Amino acid sequence: MPTPPGPFPQPQLDFAEQLRVLRLQAGQPTEESLARQMGCGRTTVSDILNGRRFPNWELLSRLVRACGQSPGQWRGRWEETYRRLDRIRRSRRAAPATRGGASLPVVWYRTNPEFYRAAAEQVRRARSEIRVTYIRRHPPTHYTSAASAEYFAAVLDWARAAADGDSERTVRRIIGVPESGGTPDPVMLSWVRDHYEETAGLLNYEVNVLRWPTGADGQNMALIDDSVAFLAFSGGAHQKLNGFSVEDPTFLGYYAGYFDQLWHSLVPLRAYLDQVGG
Repeated sequence: MPTPPGPFPQPQLDFAEQLRVLRLQAGQPTEESLARQMGCGRTTVSDILNGRRFPNWELLSRLVRACGQSPGQWRGRWEETYRRLDRIRRSRRAAPATRGGASLPVVWYRTNPEFYRAAAEQVRRARSEIRVTYIRRHPPTHYTSAASAEYFAAVLDWARAAADGDSERTVRRIIGVPESGGTPDPVMLSWVRDHYEETAGLLNYEVNVLRWPTGADGQNMALIDDSVAFLAFSGGAHQKLNGFSVEDPTFLGYYAGYFDQLWHSLVPLRAYLDQVGG
């Protein structure tokens, strides 16, 4: 979860204080030493320990192990702090209710290239968090639009740039893997394996997998920071896709809540590949 704007919230500061106690109990290892064991930058460790950043579960697990404890001992308090921070974030971006007649600031995209070019541009301008879903019958490599390829590349480029700059920015992606009778689609599964290999070193890029037994695409979304939501709808033809974007904090909050609920019910990509023999 990215650090909220403005003063750091109290739950985040309290959690950091607990981590400083953990570090003290471990003999006060240096930030450089912890960073080497965690596979991240020293600034990331400093931000976590000083409450400037709330770590995702993967980073926290590595920090706890580096301090000689089992991550399982920290799962409950991490989840509770995450929920408290999420409530604070939602309250900050909630817009006051308006009386009838209010309209949403919607931009409609009539074609695949229009939609993907607009989404890629917003990805490049993102500040701290990108949440996306990909629930389709075929992998991204199946589609021929240059704009769609540009969009998928932009998401990974943004994550890589954040990692190289030791930033607290994060990407969370939900990938739906079609299956029939419990057996994953072989083409999609092959792409998912390749995608894991391509992104395994990006600590700020997380993927959870949704088993998708329905023979139709899902509704897909891209949520950029707390400012804009893109919703995509595919048609009967494989290459058909259009949709719209909305810049409204209340509207985005509904979809962010749905995304987070779905996210926490799914398994990480590595665990999924282990389950299916990947």
